[in-house]
Amino acid sequence: MLGLVESEGRAFPYPSLSAGDSAIDPMAATSFIRRLHGWARCEMAKFGKSRLVAFVSALLAGVVVTNLIWVPFSTVYLNKSIWFDVAMTMPMALLWLLLGTMRLQLRKTPFRYRDMVSEFAGRIQALAMALTAITLFSLVLLLITYLATATSRPLLDSYLAAGDASLGFNWVAYVRLLNGYPSIDYVLSIAYNSLSIQLLLLPAILALSARSHRLEEFVAHYGVAGCLMCLVTMAVPAAGAFEFYHPSPDILSSFGPGASVRYLEQLHALRTLKPFLLEHPEGLVSFPSFHSTLAAIFAYSMRGIRYISLPVYALNAMLILATFPEGGHYLVDVLAGLAVAAVAIQFVRWIAQVRPPLQSNSDVARRSPGRQQVPLS
Repeated sequence: MLGLVESEGRAFPYPSLSAGDSAIDPMAATSFIRRLHGWARCEMAKFGKSRLVAFVSALLAGVVVTNLIWVPFSTVYLNKSIWFDVAMTMPMALLWLLLGTMRLQLRKTPFRYRDMVSEFAGRIQALAMALTAITLFSLVLLLITYLATATSRPLLDSYLAAGDASLGFNWVAYVRLLNGYPSIDYVLSIAYNSLSIQLLLLPAILALSARSHRLEEFVAHYGVAGCLMCLVTMAVPAAGAFEFYHPSPDILSSFGPGASVRYLEQLHALRTLKPFLLEHPEGLVSFPSFHSTLAAIFAYSMRGIRYISLPVYALNAMLILATFPEGGHYLVDVLAGLAVAAVAIQFVRWIAQVRPPLQSNSDVARRSPGRQQVPLS
C-alpha cells in the first residue's frame, strides 16, 4: 500500500507498512523521502551535465564535418604534419580509457584508500577528456579560419577604423605610448603569449579541484566561442590595424618580434586564391579578437576560486591590453571579442540549465497548502 509524505510542500509516495506494525517511524520515513528527493535532484543535475557533454560532442562533430566538406573546394592544402597533431590527442584519450578501466576494477577491490584513489583518477580522467576536446576544437577551428580567409571579398578595415574613430580611440597613438615603456611592454607580451599555457593550466585547476561541471562549461565556452568567431570573421574579413594605418615599424620596437605583422604574409597569400600549403599556422582573425574572447572566458571560469581568481583576472586584463600592439587589433575588435564571450557564456548556461519535469494535474491536486502532513494510509 502506498502512503504519502509531505516534504517541503511536496507529496511523495512510499511503500507503507500495515497499521499494526510497531516498526513504523514517521520521522524516519520523512527522512528517507527527503533523501530520495535529494537523490532525484542529483540525477537531474547529472542529466543537465550529460546534456552539456552531448552538446559539446555534437558541436565538435559538426565542425569536423564542415571542414571535410569545405576542404576539397578550397585552395588550402594540409601538410601531413596536421595528422600528427591530431594523433597527439590519442594518448589523452587512451589515458581516459585506462583510468576508467582502473576505476571499474577498484569497485571490486576493497582496500583502505580505494575511494580516494578512485576520486583522484576520476579527476585526471575528466582533465584528459577536456584537453582532448580542447585540442580537437583548436585544430578544426584553426583550419576553418584558413578556409574562410581564402577569399577575394574586400577587406572591411575602413569600417573598423571608422568605428574606432567614433569611439575616440587612436590605435597608433596608443601603441606609440606603450612602446615608450619597455618594461610594461615586456609584461604585456608575456600576458599575450600566456594563452596557450592557460588553455592547459586552467582546466587542470578545475579538474583537480573537483569542479567537473565548470570544466565541462569551460570546454563548451571554448567550442561555442570559437564557432561564433569563425562565423563573424567570415562576415567581416579584415587585415588589422597595422596593415591599415601603415605606421613606422619603430612603434613596435619594444614588443616581441612579429607583433602585429606575424600573420600578414599568410593572410595575403591566402587572398590570392592560389594553392596554399598550411604548414606553420598563425592566428589570422582580426575581427573579432579571439584573444579577448578567451581572456574573458578564462576569467569567468576561475570566478570565486580563492587564491586563483584574482591573479587570473589581472593576467587576462593585461592580455586584453596587449591585443592592440601584439595582435594588431582595433578597439572594436576587442569589444566584439568580449561580446562573443558573453554570448557563448549565456548560450552554454541555457544549454546546461536543468528544467524541472512537467507535473500532471493529479500531482498538483495531491498537494496540500502549507506543510500539513498527508495521511500515511
